[in-house]
Amino acid sequence: MVLTILHTSDSHLDVPAVMFGSRRYERKKDFLQTFDTMVEYALEKRPDLLLHSGDLFDGLNPRNPVRAQVMTAFRKVNENGTRIFVISGNHDVPRGVGQGVSPLLEYARAGFVTFFSDWDAIGSESVDVKGLNVEVSGISFDPTMDARTDPLSQVSIPGKGDVNILLIHQNIEGLRGTFPTTPTIRLASVAKNLTYLAIGHIHEHQRQQVGNTMICAPGSTEHVSFTEEKQQKGFVWLELDTDGVHQLKFIPVKTRPMQTLDFTIPADADINELLVKEINRLRNPQLILRFHLKGVMTIRSAERYRRSEVLRNGFAKCFSTEIVDDLEYINPAPQASGEAQLKPPLAEYRELLSARIQQEKDPAKRALLQKALERGLALLEEEGGW
Repeated sequence: MVLTILHTSDSHLDVPAVMFGSRRYERKKDFLQTFDTMVEYALEKRPDLLLHSGDLFDGLNPRNPVRAQVMTAFRKVNENGTRIFVISGNHDVPRGVGQGVSPLLEYARAGFVTFFSDWDAIGSESVDVKGLNVEVSGISFDPTMDARTDPLSQVSIPGKGDVNILLIHQNIEGLRGTFPTTPTIRLASVAKNLTYLAIGHIHEHQRQQVGNTMICAPGSTEHVSFTEEKQQKGFVWLELDTDGVHQLKFIPVKTRPMQTLDFTIPADADINELLVKEINRLRNPQLILRFHLKGVMTIRSAERYRRSEVLRNGFAKCFSTEIVDDLEYINPAPQASGEAQLKPPLAEYRELLSARIQQEKDPAKRALLQKALERGLALLEEEGGW
């Protein structure tokens, strides 16, 4: 008999989205809509199993309306005859007793999902599906793990079923990781009796076959950042039996468009005129637009540049507009000996935090610093700190 599975990951529900200002709740809704697309597919196709391999939520304390919507979704899928298995990712795992418990625990207590909450040992459950003994295992993200550690090197991987499945939220050798500084599973650590290794944490859909094991990252279901703007988002549907995976199909979902425009600014150019012209050309109320500015900023350019005016224009004609400034600031006036060249607040903040992130060895602290960088830049941009 053939076992059917829907595998999804990295939903990142209830993202902060503070950089979208008054439209942040619309942006939050984008993530819920792609989650709903996956749920509707599961209700229609009725897979035997639904796997979610981490980062269902973007944080430990999602808002109650989002929690309730997920509860309703999991109840419907469970009552429709599909078993659900979940783990925590790096975003929705508590980093200590003081942070309480994962929000995923309430769905397990309600009886709608099986939640593998431990991060220091693999949990497992054997289920009988269509006469097959299916052993589903999982381990949540370990925020204390050193980046040089192989997450599977010191744990025992169950595998006594006719079909053996493992959920994990980590990078793996052979697939392009979204966060290259976090721990990486070595292929040599993958148990040979695993039928399917369900990967989370990698936001781009990728797969590879290693021996008898199919390794797959379905990717995130929405664009979490501009680094993902060209990636197709979705989830996967697979069919397998004791001989392995027979079909693995990527199911794309509709996401909000994102686009980055690289601009090399000529000396003394009217930056406002250049950018507003592009905004008018693209004019799309659904588009998340980003300008990446390179080149030089002279005194003459600075006198005419009104960053807030460009952003207002972008907000009126696109969903949102962001400006990343990598301009070289040129001051033609002679500097006193030893006088430091002043940098704009955005450039100074980016340089300072980026250097601090590179120096930090603790993955948890590095993740917090990365969030501080992103949110700080967003606030400075809003205040015109170019």
